[in-house]
Amino acid sequence: MAVHLFGIRHHGPGCARSLLTALDELRPDMVVIEGPADAEAALPMAPHEQMKPPVALLIYPADEPRRAVYYPMTVFSPEWQAMRWAASHGVPIRLMDLPQTHQLAISREAEASEEKETFESESNADVKPSDEQSEKASSADTPDEQVWRTDPLALLAEAAGYRDHELWWEEQIERRENATDLFAAILEAMRTVREETGESRPRDLLREAYMRKTLREVRKQNYQRIAVVCGAWHAPVLDEAALDGRCEGCRAVDDDARLKGLPKTKTQCTWIPWTHSRLTFHSGYGAGVHSPGWYEHLWCAKDRAATRWLASAARLLREKDLDASSASVIEAVRLADALAALRDLRSPGLHELNEAILTVLCHGDAAPMRLIRNRLEIGDVLGQVPEDVPSVPLARDVAESQKRLRLKLSTEIKSLDLDVRKETDLARSRLLHRLGLLGFQWGQL
Repeated sequence: MAVHLFGIRHHGPGCARSLLTALDELRPDMVVIEGPADAEAALPMAPHEQMKPPVALLIYPADEPRRAVYYPMTVFSPEWQAMRWAASHGVPIRLMDLPQTHQLAISREAEASEEKETFESESNADVKPSDEQSEKASSADTPDEQVWRTDPLALLAEAAGYRDHELWWEEQIERRENATDLFAAILEAMRTVREETGESRPRDLLREAYMRKTLREVRKQNYQRIAVVCGAWHAPVLDEAALDGRCEGCRAVDDDARLKGLPKTKTQCTWIPWTHSRLTFHSGYGAGVHSPGWYEHLWCAKDRAATRWLASAARLLREKDLDASSASVIEAVRLADALAALRDLRSPGLHELNEAILTVLCHGDAAPMRLIRNRLEIGDVLGQVPEDVPSVPLARDVAESQKRLRLKLSTEIKSLDLDVRKETDLARSRLLHRLGLLGFQWGQL
């Protein structure tokens, strides 16, 4: 009944590829994945042939759908690949994270408490704070301390001499060619970071307590090889020592005490299409990546990734009537390779490729790089879910109307001429106006 930990980066193609190799070698008879336990009912739809990432698990309170939470997945997400591997090998899957039935209820109570405190503070605005309150305020975390707490990878990146922790992770993990002992190294690194940065946030402590509780339940079911796929940060507190209660604060009785009496709310879960643009940091997604289009390219282009990327960039520029000859692509490849060699890299990364594109294909003009950024680095991919996936009534009605009126979903901005004297165009206009009144600016009239 051995538990094998695989600490990953969400949406990391290198982690996903290494994970598949590890699963093929281990051949687990149970796969446990970091994800809200109340979403397990939606997992059987994951291997459906009409399910095409990027997609997202949508979980929302039955009485307040606007408070929905999303769990995006792409073809290069380790969790997605773990689900597909388990489905193709007939291996059962468990989700072990704290159910959203608790998390959403906790968030609702926290917001209500914050609103109450705000009201009381406004009512007592003229009251001078006590010395004790002033001392607490002055001892609050500095911005740097907050960064370390919320972004532990920055600590490892700085120790390795990198200013950009995304670049460090990509070069050391995602583009790693040898996956041997990768997950053991990640586990040791995260263990060190956790020791240096101190205790996790209160919500993380609850989540990790539930993860351990789930793993203890799975261990009792006599599975011989349990594969646990989780965010790298959580891995150190999910090992055998933690499950056996040999770590401080990790005993079963401690976890049960933390989880006792948590508030609840009834939730529903389904799958929805997602886009690469909503996978980026700039979209507000906490676990986002800088360049999802680049990561998808790394996943799909198993060899000559740099050459294929530059060829795609040249093709995109030519579509916009910009000069990008085959000879220029060859020169750009040479420049990217030379930059990688100067920087002691195994192969060119996105930084080297962007410098080569700017210098050779764009002739030093930064304007076309915005096109490269939006169309290649991020991408305009739109996922797809099966028609029989459960959906909220409004979404189902909109989808049926779009299909009936032949308004195809796309991330591309297009012009549509409507002649309201025609029945179909009049119905299209009505649909767009109805969506506009609801605050969904799908089309602009």
